[in-house]
Amino acid sequence: MEKTEYRTVIKYFHLKGMSPSEIHEDMVRNLTDNAPSYATVKRWVNEFQRGRESVEDDPTLGRPPTATTEDNIDLALGMIMQDHRISCRQIAEGLGILNERADNIVTKELGFSKVSTP
Repeated sequence: MEKTEYRTVIKYFHLKGMSPSEIHEDMVRNLTDNAPSYATVKRWVNEFQRGRESVEDDPTLGRPPTATTEDNIDLALGMIMQDHRISCRQIAEGLGILNERADNIVTKELGFSKVSTP
């Protein structure tokens, strides 16, 4: 079962008036080892008691891809077209971004492969 399916079952049982322990017991009885922990059931019952409607995860921000912008991609392409021997390190320094982001732009966004020279 997916997390949202577990949460839907928990929400349904909560709306029927079952306690967290009753919900957990029922889920263990029917799902055995695949049942969520009691702590998970209790946490979601508390969420629904506070008025939460959704069983989906809250959106997370994560790390924004600030270095992989259209401007940086265009600038990196221009740098490569001017000097076919330019390194990702030089691109990173020129754009003021991390080497990892420059490598991502060159290989994933622009589709170039890196070639090492002797």
